[in-house]
Amino acid sequence: MEAMQPEGKLRVLARSDDEFVYMQFIDTGSGISEDELSRILQPYYTTKKEGHGLGMMIVQRIIREHGGQLGIESRKGEGTAITLQFTQQHRRTRLLEA
Repeated sequence: MEAMQPEGKLRVLARSDDEFVYMQFIDTGSGISEDELSRILQPYYTTKKEGHGLGMMIVQRIIREHGGQLGIESRKGEGTAITLQFTQQHRRTRLLEA
């Protein structure tokens, strides 16, 4: 929310398949440069005046503790999409047809 203009939009999407549950957060904010994107998960890295640079690192650790993965896609000036992927607790087994 902090990276968007007042008229910006944040979409929250959820979906699942036989193996995973996905949550995706897509904004129309300022986006993240390639250089910043490569450092965003490092502890104490921030571009904010009042940030500590621990937020994304903490998010990644929590997701990993739950067996999930974090994906970040961004383009400077276009926005960012963050995807959280978690393994289904009760996976369905897909049988092949005879």
